[in-house]
Amino acid sequence: MPESPTFDQCVEQLHREFRAYDTAVDLVSCWEFFFTQVKPFSSSICQFDRFPRLSSSEEGGTEKTPDFGVLISPSYGLIGETKAGFPIEQKSFLGHLRKLKKYDRPLEFKAGPKGERLAPTTHDILLLIPLRDAQEIVTRLGEILRGGLIQFERSLVVFEWYYDHDRNEFVFRKVSGQSSDFRDASVREELKLSTCFSRRAASLKVTPEKIQAIKATWQFCNDAPPTIFTLVFLWTKVFYFLLTQAQREEWRRRNAQKEMPLDVTVSQLAAEIEGRYPLRWGHWLDWCRDSLDALTLSGLARKIENDRYVVGYRNITRELGEPGHLAGPQSRPSDFARSLATYLCRGRLGTSKEVPPESGPPSQPTLFS
Repeated sequence: MPESPTFDQCVEQLHREFRAYDTAVDLVSCWEFFFTQVKPFSSSICQFDRFPRLSSSEEGGTEKTPDFGVLISPSYGLIGETKAGFPIEQKSFLGHLRKLKKYDRPLEFKAGPKGERLAPTTHDILLLIPLRDAQEIVTRLGEILRGGLIQFERSLVVFEWYYDHDRNEFVFRKVSGQSSDFRDASVREELKLSTCFSRRAASLKVTPEKIQAIKATWQFCNDAPPTIFTLVFLWTKVFYFLLTQAQREEWRRRNAQKEMPLDVTVSQLAAEIEGRYPLRWGHWLDWCRDSLDALTLSGLARKIENDRYVVGYRNITRELGEPGHLAGPQSRPSDFARSLATYLCRGRLGTSKEVPPESGPPSQPTLFS
């Protein structure tokens, strides 16, 4: 039987879950920036579709949910998918490829702002993977394709990515040694990805500042978020707007010990999210309920009945170690993730002596303790 995690291990695990999901959102944001704000693509492509639901005529309208789709021209489209990595074991490796295979069929792309649909003559599949394993994955992929274990009619083009901390930017480039390439011969020369990334071996570099506006609108991706991610979103982007004017004035004093009770229901939160943020889809009822249950376990909320809760909301800015940093829409979500993770882990592990006080925020009574 595996040992229970320590408090610090619990916090680090939740923080890793948050960062992994947040990074997936960032990666798609970088490519949205490239196709919608960098010329000549920004003035020429038909449509960029972030976290789409694409139907296939071959499967009676069954929807496919890649991380993004872009209709570059009526004759050519691109499906984008991010992966944190591939398993070493061969059977599982093939399983990952078969999941990508579901995009290897005619698909109807978003073709206009009003939801118009169009199936291009052909499309390719762009796979984004971390630099650390990229070369090994491409080598194994080539062996599998040459051996005929799996065949793709459309090109599966693999890009590696990494974050350059010195230059503070995401870097994407095509992995060397692969035979697959973009089949965009029908596209105008200045829009050919094969010319830019293959023949010229150019890389895409995007700083976080360039995607700030995009992330302000798009917070989630097609995969279900970990509870810590939804919780940070609620704490920094939703709960504040449910405060009364008097509570907002109290919140601006940044007193972490002053709780402002919010009487909310799961459906109310879901409606607030859908009305305030133009998010395409989401299982908001389930995601909000999971987050409120987590807050209840941590002592930051109390369940009243069914899907109704009272949240002990407060401004936790000073717990982040930045007394002069204003919390709210401009705050760094990763900092809030670590701070809120300490509360969640205390709730999960109880008040055991194994939890050192210095590992988390100052112990203090809550509205619900």
